[in-house]
Amino acid sequence: MQLALLAAAGIGLSLGILGSGGSVLALPLLVYLAGQDVKQAIAGSLFIVAMISLATLLFSPAKRQINWRVAWQLGISGALGGYIGAYAGQFAPPLLQMLIFATLMLIAAQAMWRHQETAANHSSPYVIVIAGTFAGALTSFTGAGGGFMLVPVLVRFAGQDFFHARATSLLLIFSNAVLALLANLKFQSNGHLNWTLLLAISALGIVGSLSGRYWSANWPQQRLRRGFALLLVIIALFIVGHSLLEVI
Repeated sequence: MQLALLAAAGIGLSLGILGSGGSVLALPLLVYLAGQDVKQAIAGSLFIVAMISLATLLFSPAKRQINWRVAWQLGISGALGGYIGAYAGQFAPPLLQMLIFATLMLIAAQAMWRHQETAANHSSPYVIVIAGTFAGALTSFTGAGGGFMLVPVLVRFAGQDFFHARATSLLLIFSNAVLALLANLKFQSNGHLNWTLLLAISALGIVGSLSGRYWSANWPQQRLRRGFALLLVIIALFIVGHSLLEVI
């Protein structure tokens, strides 16, 4: 349990520095360190990430960097995707959910690592809406906040720089996570959550998140993206390896 609480600060640091990645740490934390089953951990990770992303927005300058037009497009489509993902998740084997989660992490890591600074390249709103629906479905189906997919979408397709994408991503992580949590409580977890543990992890994560935003204010964007990509690869490989050992 002590390891779980210590790792909670890392969730906040990830969200504060990168605007994403919190659930990438929250889900494995609850499964591998707190000993929860996957369905229960999915709902718990959504609660943790929702609380940390909300606090980060309220107590940092991030709220002034949000692109509200894009946030509305992705938020509405994400709500629809969230309900679909939670419904499908109740029928999926936990192993499948974890492997899909890890695979998408690797895809997102590649996109962030290879990105080059270019002039803003605005995409069709339809592409953004489709991405929002998929991110919402991913949030509910795997317990991911969706930031590791939203940040690349915002940078590469909505023409935002990393810092505006990070802020907009935090708002979308909060809205997607809250809606996905409600859907998961209905379809998957049966409401059996350790609220004391979740609140403790959330509190530590909030401290880490606010610290991360302060430390990263003047960091180069390329280093932030590549640090984000390396984090995703490491966690994804661990999940795949652990899952394969369970099958063997």
